[in-house]
Amino acid sequence: MDTIQPVSDIGLRPNFQRHVRARDRRIRLRRILRGGAGILAILLVWQVMSQALDLDLLLPPPLTVLRNGVTTLSLSDSHWLYGPNIYVHLWHSFLRAMAGFGAAAIIAIPLGLVLGRVGVLREFVLPAIKGVYPIPGIAWIPLAILWFGLGDAAVVFVVFATTFFPLFFTTEAGARQINPTVLDAGRCFGARGITLFFRVVLPATVPFIITGLRISLGGAWRMIVAGEMLASQDGIGYVLMESRFQFRAVDLMTAMILIAIVGYVTEKAIVDTIEKRTLEKWEVKPS
Repeated sequence: MDTIQPVSDIGLRPNFQRHVRARDRRIRLRRILRGGAGILAILLVWQVMSQALDLDLLLPPPLTVLRNGVTTLSLSDSHWLYGPNIYVHLWHSFLRAMAGFGAAAIIAIPLGLVLGRVGVLREFVLPAIKGVYPIPGIAWIPLAILWFGLGDAAVVFVVFATTFFPLFFTTEAGARQINPTVLDAGRCFGARGITLFFRVVLPATVPFIITGLRISLGGAWRMIVAGEMLASQDGIGYVLMESRFQFRAVDLMTAMILIAIVGYVTEKAIVDTIEKRTLEKWEVKPS
């Protein structure tokens, strides 16, 4: 009599993996198509408004801005009015944004983790932080100029003052809201002190930290523009301000688009990389 042999899953694994890869490709393609459709709709509305209202000087059409962007990036603009080339401005803005953002991360993340877990210390420190938090980022610019003068230090300080708070509050909330059952489970496996922190508290808080990093990095690029407009003689914010003085809307809009592109690429390169390496390593779900 023939016996029924168990079906091995070895032959099923390649098919399952192909199915997963195909599904992921479909999801990526769908996102790209939908995102592209949204961008195309915005460009069409922009084009129609520019032509219908005859706003070439105030709202140049997309093709005009695109041609200007290509000319600017190829360094072939013979009428460049903003000192160093665009790459120098973008590089200086990038360094200032990353300096302020990095300083905020170095301080905000550990402080948020500590205050999230140590209730007594939180009662002393948190009210002071909440008291300073409502001050708008741009309100720090005059004080930064008074303290540091016009230059890099003032801009970096303003970026730090803006990006610190969202990163701190998301980290503190994540550390404070860890399920006690998760902590008890860690203790049952012998985790104590520093071991408990690195094996349980930090992995459980990572999704909140990632959210804070994403918000703070966007805030860094928004504030770098404001800071450079008022406290710097170079950078993309300086180009924006000077193009306004020169009444060159096409240069202004080109600079704005470049900020959006660089900010998006920066987020993908920094935050998404950290997210991938931490969430996959610790097998936690994003918040």
